[in-house]
Amino acid sequence: MIRPLLLSFLFAVSVQAEIEVTVSPDGPVKTLLAARDAVRAQRQSGAEGKAIIRVKAGRYELTQPLILEAQDSDLQILGTGDAVFLGSQVVTDFSMHDEHILKADVSKMITKGVKYRQLLLDDERLTLARWPNFDPANPLYGGWAFLDEMPKALPADHAWKSEAYVSAKDVRSWAHPEDVEIDVFAQYGWWNFVLPVKSLDATTRKLTLAKPCGYDLHPHNRFHFQNAFEELDSPGEWFLDARTSTLYLWPSAPMKKQEIRLVTSPGFVRLAEGTKHVIIERLRFIGSMENAITFNKTEDCSVRGCVFKNVSGFSGSAISINGGFDNEALSNDISGSGSNGISLNGGDRPTLTACENKAINNHIHHLGVYNKNACGVAASGVGITISHNLIHDGPRMGVQMSGNNIIVEYNHLHHLVLETQDGAAIYTGGRDWIGSRGSVWRYNRIHDIIGCGQEKEGLKVPWFTFGLYPDDNTGGVDIIGNLVYRCEWTPIHMHNSRDCLVENNIFAMGNKFQFDLHGWTKDQHYWIDHGPTMIKGYESVVDQPAWQSMRGMELHPKDAFREDGTMMSGDIVQRNIMYSNKAGVKYGDLRNVSPKWNTIDYNLAWNGEHPLMTGLSAVGQDIGEPLLNETFDPVEVGKTPKGWGFNAMPNKTVRCIAEDGALVADCATSSDLKNSHTTFHGPHLPIKQGSSYRVKLRVKSTEAKSVINLSLASFENGKGYWQTTGKGVVATPEWQTVEVAGRMLKSGEAQWKEWMKTFWLRIDCRADKGRLFVDDVVITEAASMDEFSAWQAAGWDKHSLVADPMFVDAEHDDFRLKPESPAIQKLGFKPLPIDEMGLMIDEWRKSK
Repeated sequence: MIRPLLLSFLFAVSVQAEIEVTVSPDGPVKTLLAARDAVRAQRQSGAEGKAIIRVKAGRYELTQPLILEAQDSDLQILGTGDAVFLGSQVVTDFSMHDEHILKADVSKMITKGVKYRQLLLDDERLTLARWPNFDPANPLYGGWAFLDEMPKALPADHAWKSEAYVSAKDVRSWAHPEDVEIDVFAQYGWWNFVLPVKSLDATTRKLTLAKPCGYDLHPHNRFHFQNAFEELDSPGEWFLDARTSTLYLWPSAPMKKQEIRLVTSPGFVRLAEGTKHVIIERLRFIGSMENAITFNKTEDCSVRGCVFKNVSGFSGSAISINGGFDNEALSNDISGSGSNGISLNGGDRPTLTACENKAINNHIHHLGVYNKNACGVAASGVGITISHNLIHDGPRMGVQMSGNNIIVEYNHLHHLVLETQDGAAIYTGGRDWIGSRGSVWRYNRIHDIIGCGQEKEGLKVPWFTFGLYPDDNTGGVDIIGNLVYRCEWTPIHMHNSRDCLVENNIFAMGNKFQFDLHGWTKDQHYWIDHGPTMIKGYESVVDQPAWQSMRGMELHPKDAFREDGTMMSGDIVQRNIMYSNKAGVKYGDLRNVSPKWNTIDYNLAWNGEHPLMTGLSAVGQDIGEPLLNETFDPVEVGKTPKGWGFNAMPNKTVRCIAEDGALVADCATSSDLKNSHTTFHGPHLPIKQGSSYRVKLRVKSTEAKSVINLSLASFENGKGYWQTTGKGVVATPEWQTVEVAGRMLKSGEAQWKEWMKTFWLRIDCRADKGRLFVDDVVITEAASMDEFSAWQAAGWDKHSLVADPMFVDAEHDDFRLKPESPAIQKLGFKPLPIDEMGLMIDEWRKSK
C-alpha cells in the first residue's frame, strides 16, 4: 500500500509544454547540449512557458556535463528508459604489446594531470593493475596483503601515518614508484584510504607514502598496491601510462566485438544555483568520474525513474543534491557507484529551516566500489526525508546522517557493513551536542548487517557492527517501529546517546545481545576529545527561538555529568520486543549507565528455552565459610603473597607486593596491546559449576582518582580464558569497601568449557601512574540469582515480560505477531507495517 502522504508527487505527470525539442542519434539534434541551446534560442526569440527535451532510444557520449542555469528553469528532460548516456570514450586501434597485452594511444581523449581510474568492457569495470591480484572467487575478502609487524628496534621518530612495513613476499619493484598507489584499511579498519607511494625499500621492507594517511598504519591492516605497469599480470587488468598516454590491457577473452571505453567525463548533468522546476526522467547513465547528477542550490527539481550504473569514482555520488529547497531523487536504480548512492544536504541549523530535500523509493545496491566509507544515502542538514528505499550490498552504512529533523522511514536495508567494522545500517552522531535532535527513525526493516575486522590471524567476518547506531552523544532521536534482526553485534548500539525514545521496535537475533546502552565517564577520552566541541555546538543554538522546544536542550553540556559519574541520560527504551533463539546471547548490555537517569521498561524479553543472560550478577546470603580470607598481615614486606601475580605488566619495573599490611600494585600503562595496563589476580579457587560468589575487599590509591575494574576469571594455559562482567570502581586516597559478584558457568551453557576448574579475582588498574592498595579480600559462595532477576534488581525492566512474543515464523523471517501475542495484549505493542517497508510500485517502477 502506498501511503497517501506521498501520492501528491509520486504520480505527478508532465505538463503540456510550449517548447519541445527531440534528441535522437539520427536526428538534427543529437546531443543534450544542442537541445538545451535550442530551448534557449526559442526562449530568447520570445517563446514562453515550460520546455521539454525528449530523448529517443540510443547511446549518447557525454564527455562534459550538461550545465543548466537559472535561465533553463521550467524544463523536463524525458526519456523512455532506453536512452543511455555514456561518460566515456571508445578506445580503438589496439596493437599487441606482447603475447598477452594490448596497447592503444589515448592521447586525444585524456588531459594531463587528471587521474583516470575506470576502464569499461561492455559497460562493466575492469581491474586497475594491482598486487595482490583481484580474487573473483572471493571479491570482498580475498586478494589482500597485510602490513607486517614493526621491527623491534623501531625508531623513535617513526611516522605512523606515512610509514609501515610489508612482508617479504609483498616487496615489489617498480620503475616509477611515485605513480603507484596503496589502497589500505588503516588502523581500525573503519574505511579505506587510497594514497600515493613514495618508496618501498627492498632491504628493510619499509614502505613510505608521499602523503600521510588519515589514520595510523598498523600491522595487519589489509592493503593492495595499484596503478603500476609491472603489476599488469592477469587477465582483466589494465594500466594507463600517463607519461606516454598509452593504455595497456590484458583482455580476459579474445577481442572481437567488445567495446572498450575509458571513463573521462566528470559527470552528466549539473544544475547551477537558482535553477528551478527541472525534471530529469527515465534516462540511463553509465560511467562518470564524479557526481553523475548534481543539483546545486536548486528549487523543486527532480531526478526520477533513472538508472545509474558504474558512476562516480572514489568521491562523488550518483545523485548529489546540495542545498536548495524541495528537490528529490525519486524511484531511481543505482548500482556500482564508486562512492555514495545519493547525497543530500541543505537547510539552516540555527533557525532549523528545512530544505525539504528527499530521497524516496530508490534501489541502491553494490555501492562503494572504491570508497569503503560510502553509504546508500548520505544526508546532512535540516528537514531531509529518506523514505521507502531499498539499500543493500554496501561496504559501510546504508544511511548516514547528521543534522536535525531528518526523517528516515519505511526503508529496507540489508547486507551492509560488508567490508568495514563499527558501522550500522543507519548511523548518526552527536559530537556537537545538537545532532541529530528532532530526527526520526521509524518503520525500517534492517537485517544481515555483517562487519569485517582485521586481526593478526587475518580478516574476521562477521565482526563488530550494528543495525541502528546513535553514536557519540546523539541526542533526541525517536526510534520507533523498526524491525532489526541478524546483526553481528546488536540490533541497536546506543553509544552515550541521550534523550532518545526507543519504542515499539522488534530487535531480534543479535549475535551478542539485542540492545545496549554504553555511556561515557568524565575520565574517558571521548569527553576529553569532544567536550569542547559539544559546548561550542550547544552555545551556538541554545538562544535561538527555534531550539527552545527541542527535547533535552535545557541541560548545558558542562553540567552533563551526574553525581554518580555517568553522562548518559534521558534515554527511554520501552515497549520493544527483544528476541533471541540462541544460547549464551545476552538480552542487553549496559556500561556506565544508571537507571536513575534512563528508563528500560515494559519490554518483552525472550530467548526460547535458554535463560536470559544480562551479564549482571547479584547474590543472596553467603553459603558456608569463605574460600579466601586474605588480610596480607602475615606476608613478608616486599614479597608477593602466595597465589597472587600479574596478568599484564606494562613494564618490567611494576611490582605487586605486601606493604603495611596490604597488597600494593604499581599502576602503569603501555602501548603494548597485550600489556596495556597493570592487571593482577588472586589465588586459584575451585569452581563449583553454576555457583555464585561474592567478593568483598577494601581499596585505595595514591592518586586522586584511579579507575579500576574487578571481575572473576577462569584461565587454563593453552586452553582458554573466560571472565564475568566487571565492575568499575574509582579508587581514591581514602579506603573504601567494595563488593563484586559473579556466577560461574555450568555444563551445557554456551561458553562453558571442560577446563574450567578454578577461578580467581582479577583486578585491572587503568591509571598510568600511582599505586593501588588492596586489603581484607573475602571471597564466599553465595545464593545465586538468575541474571535477568539481577538485571531487574539493578533497576531495569521492572515491569517487563519474559514471554514468547508469538511471531508467525521468526525462523523464516516472518516477524508478524499473532493476535494473541502478549506483547500486544499485555504491553500495548502495536504491530509493525512490515509490508510497507521498502520499495513501492509507482509509475516509474512499473516501467522498468
